[in-house]
Amino acid sequence: MLPESELLDYLRNVSLFKDIENIPEALLKLADKLKSCDFKPGDSIITEGETGSELYLLMTGQASVYKSTAVGDQYKVAILHASNYVFFGEGGLLDSDSRSATIKADIRCTCLILARSAIDEFGKEHPQWALPILLRIARTVMERLRKTNNDLLLIYNALVSEIRGQ
Repeated sequence: MLPESELLDYLRNVSLFKDIENIPEALLKLADKLKSCDFKPGDSIITEGETGSELYLLMTGQASVYKSTAVGDQYKVAILHASNYVFFGEGGLLDSDSRSATIKADIRCTCLILARSAIDEFGKEHPQWALPILLRIARTVMERLRKTNNDLLLIYNALVSEIRGQ
């Protein structure tokens, strides 16, 4: 794990923690709940369809997001760069549901992992700091849901146009 000052700088830049970025004590208590994990190129960090209850913070490296077609073929939908302070798997902190995508390490990656049990514990110990984080997670999930709905509507409209054009 990083030295404390570097870890705090990193956490301050993650949008989920914006509301506590100027409270070093809050960031330190949160940092105590994080686990670090390294992934080699090609490793799956999370796998579509599997149940998960962890949030991942991409601290170093680059990873790609893959979705599966109806016949199981994977296609790349996004590339995640650690320099953008990205996170994924946030839905797992709210509900143990199946992952909506596979994320694979393109190069060596280090992720900080926050388990649902750890955020629950953090929330019981420090509700004043946990609530803003959980609200940001809920907003992020809603934004991604809206984007998915818009994408589905575009696909539907394209299919209808294609069928009518034939």
